[in-house]
Amino acid sequence: MRKCFQQTFSVLILICLLTSFRVPAQTAPGGIAGNVQDSAGAVLVSARVEIEPSDRQAATDNQGTFRIPNLPPGQYTLRVSYVGFNPFETTVTVASSQTANVTATLQVGSDADTVLVTAPRLEGEAEAVNVERMSAQIVQVAPQGVITSLPNTNIADAIGRLPSVSLERDEGEGKYVQIRGTEPRLSNLTVNGVNVPSVEVTVRNVKMDAIPSNGIERIEVYKTLAADQDADGVGGTVNLVTPTAQDKPTYSLNGTAGYNPLQTGYWRGGFDGTFGKRFGPGKKFGFLLGGTWDRTNRGIDDLEPSQTFGTLANGQNVAYVSSEDFRSYDYYRTRYGFDTGIDYKITPTLTTYVKGLYADFHDFGETHVYTPSTANMIDSASGSTVNFFTPAQCDAYNAQNPNASTPCSYGNWVYRHYIRRPDQQVFSFLAGASQALPKDLITVNLAVSRGHNIGGQDFPTTYFSGPPAVTFSEDLSNPYRPRLYATDGTNGFNTTQYTVNESDTGSYHATQLNIQGSADLAHNYNLSGHASTFSMGLKFRNSYSTQRENDTHLAFTGTNPFTLASVGGNYTNPTYYNKSFAINGQAYGPTSSYNKILSAVAANSGAFTEDVVGDSNTYASAFFNADELISAGYLEDVIYFNNVRLEGGVRFDSGSTHFLANTIDNGANGPCYKDPSQSCPAVTPNRQDANYFNALPSVALQWQFQKDSNLRVVYSRGLARPNIGDLVPATVVDPNQTPYPTVSTGNPNLIPTLSDNFDVLAEHYLKPLGIVQAGYFFKELHNPIYPVATLLPNYNNTGRTYQLTQSINGPNAHIQGIELQWEQRFSFLPGILSGFGIDANYSYSASQVTFPSGFDGGRTDHPGLDRTAPNNYNFNLTYDKSRFSGRFAISHNDPNIAAYQWNATTGPTNDPILGLKGPTGDNYFYGHTQFDVQGSYRIYKDLRVVASGLNLSNEVFGFYNGSGIYPVQREYYRPTVSFGLRWTLAGEQ
Repeated sequence: MRKCFQQTFSVLILICLLTSFRVPAQTAPGGIAGNVQDSAGAVLVSARVEIEPSDRQAATDNQGTFRIPNLPPGQYTLRVSYVGFNPFETTVTVASSQTANVTATLQVGSDADTVLVTAPRLEGEAEAVNVERMSAQIVQVAPQGVITSLPNTNIADAIGRLPSVSLERDEGEGKYVQIRGTEPRLSNLTVNGVNVPSVEVTVRNVKMDAIPSNGIERIEVYKTLAADQDADGVGGTVNLVTPTAQDKPTYSLNGTAGYNPLQTGYWRGGFDGTFGKRFGPGKKFGFLLGGTWDRTNRGIDDLEPSQTFGTLANGQNVAYVSSEDFRSYDYYRTRYGFDTGIDYKITPTLTTYVKGLYADFHDFGETHVYTPSTANMIDSASGSTVNFFTPAQCDAYNAQNPNASTPCSYGNWVYRHYIRRPDQQVFSFLAGASQALPKDLITVNLAVSRGHNIGGQDFPTTYFSGPPAVTFSEDLSNPYRPRLYATDGTNGFNTTQYTVNESDTGSYHATQLNIQGSADLAHNYNLSGHASTFSMGLKFRNSYSTQRENDTHLAFTGTNPFTLASVGGNYTNPTYYNKSFAINGQAYGPTSSYNKILSAVAANSGAFTEDVVGDSNTYASAFFNADELISAGYLEDVIYFNNVRLEGGVRFDSGSTHFLANTIDNGANGPCYKDPSQSCPAVTPNRQDANYFNALPSVALQWQFQKDSNLRVVYSRGLARPNIGDLVPATVVDPNQTPYPTVSTGNPNLIPTLSDNFDVLAEHYLKPLGIVQAGYFFKELHNPIYPVATLLPNYNNTGRTYQLTQSINGPNAHIQGIELQWEQRFSFLPGILSGFGIDANYSYSASQVTFPSGFDGGRTDHPGLDRTAPNNYNFNLTYDKSRFSGRFAISHNDPNIAAYQWNATTGPTNDPILGLKGPTGDNYFYGHTQFDVQGSYRIYKDLRVVASGLNLSNEVFGFYNGSGIYPVQREYYRPTVSFGLRWTLAGEQ
């Protein structure tokens, strides 16, 4: 099928190419080309260029140039418009077989608007509005001037300020992007149109905190799909555009330093720079190189309770915390990257180019964890206090119930220390050429991109056992800070009472390499006097993914374990959670030095024994190779009817993947990977293939019903491919599990989730600079993916019923919502008020799922999709006047489901303890409302001093089960204040 698909499109392209080189008529057509700039000589991106009498129009590209081909000889009126500037108009004469050249210089509308060519943020806002206006799709844009106008630590933070975007955050920064209430897997990330692999390999969604916010020329978030776009964009597609050299040289340097007062105080800093220039006769050769580096030292106060419930003797169900992690983080995270853009204009119509982005993120740090755990039986509960069995009560219960399925266990303390050394890297490089012919445009691209994750989920960890028989009570008066305290006088921070019991090391390496190529042809023609463009193209992407994990778990089996006190370190946290969990006035216990731990383990190596079987099983189950080929082709046509633009097309998408993984059978024996002399569960290679094909139509109508007002209506069909980790047929069989023996496996038969997308958007462009938008969207999801457990009677003729756990395609789901945006500069106001502006957006999303049979104990409820945050908004108050530019921002995401976990067998859905809103209900992200501010003052020419405040609201990050009063994680970071200098001489607006 794939071979036939490729041959068909190759023939179609050949036919189109042959018909493009027709013998010209006696009066051959000509064209108009040129560039658009502001009064300072900076290029204007996405300026609208129109001619009369004709339906043809064009938008300027990233270098401010445009081209309108296939014009009959004659005289035309050329008009250029750009929101924020006065229009430009001139008369152009087109001769047969000739291209007339025009340079359009646009002027600002009034003296109050001169900051449009001096204030980087306003330059960026003007570019964003014009790119959105000229796009054939519904898109939101954040250019560099807007990205850097707030303290966005990484690219995810910047994307999260756009309409209908929520973030999954971690460690004080944005990590995953969630568009229009869909999970991260349902959205796509490209760099200059090139698909970027996930650094985590097993998932599709890209961990965007690996990419610095500096070095990106423009963020484009496409909400709709067209035939010439990659189909992987059910929620949306994020495209990162890297900068290129302009006619006017680009120079920039930026340096910042900041401070965060959490714990004992932390400093952060960074710098970035860019050089870009065109060289040679006619400035044919362009070269740009940029680099960025930042170091964030950060402490984190993290509380992670384990929520559960118990039953009193009178039958009353009681929610309580069975244990809680007091986690104190000491991070030193480094992020650096480079971007480049090289192009050469061989002729006025033939250009070659190379573009690239490289980013590397060292998410390094250390984590210290004290964990008190209660006895597993409740003695009594009164008001907000829960009392647990004492060791004596446990002993009595166990003596009276020797055959109890759950014996009573003592309360205790434990401690662990782990070090993080994840190296997460992503790069993307694109080489291509573009040839303009009298009626055609041919573009050919070849790209390579790669992501890797080294040490990203395999942290060296050492465990210590603390006081072993502790009587606990629990104070739930503040449910967001549940407090376990010892009633028998035990000091959980006494490190002399902790002894080592296990020390683990390991290595983890996952990579994905993408090689892709594409060829596109756009043919301009007239249909009954109406300007039209027919496009077609092919794209192929080959991805090769690997994962390897090799762990060593050493259990202490000697007779004289070393103590936590003997490996003490210098790190302290004297303010942990404002001393809410202090013991004897001490906010947090003494910590360890991991170098001392390693020395102590080495000195006692004979007292540790490796878990050869477990480590061998981990290696075998983690191993996989995946070779995926995505082939796509499209046909598309665009036609203009006066003020109406109609686009229709179809994309054909074919996927083929070959997997190599392992099947682990605990019911058979074989040699261990870690020690072949020992016996382990049998491991056999498992090779499987997966294939699918989809035809994806799309139709888009854009109607300019007034001069500055448009209506857009779009239908498209997109897809989201299954995660590699869900497809890989790695299988683990364990006949010893209860109540059923288990089979856990991937599912290579998963097919992509398809989505029928409907969009309506009305927009009006304001003078001198602004936009008002209101839109509605609806998505019908087909074949969404759910993890399920299924019973298999007489599995493999064993005569026993096994439970199969794997992901499957389930029943349909849907999501709908509204989007509102208002952006306006009030330069028409008098005096100092003319500097104010508003940039605000709001979205509401609602969704519903139907679970497949057997999901989580047979759930029949219909919750929303995971990651659907109903309400999201961003409010920005801006001020730009003379030398000053400032922005105050509020960003909000509602709570949303992180994972479905409530089981229908627990109890009635509406029970306050056993039901959906109880402590074992579905897992949610807490809502997030963050305040940020940044201001800059131009002290000399293009040199600015910059000051910013990040997370001024000290917003919490975390998760809860069922209801907000049942937290399972709550992290605090405190605000960060930064200062810096920025010098920019840019060639683009």
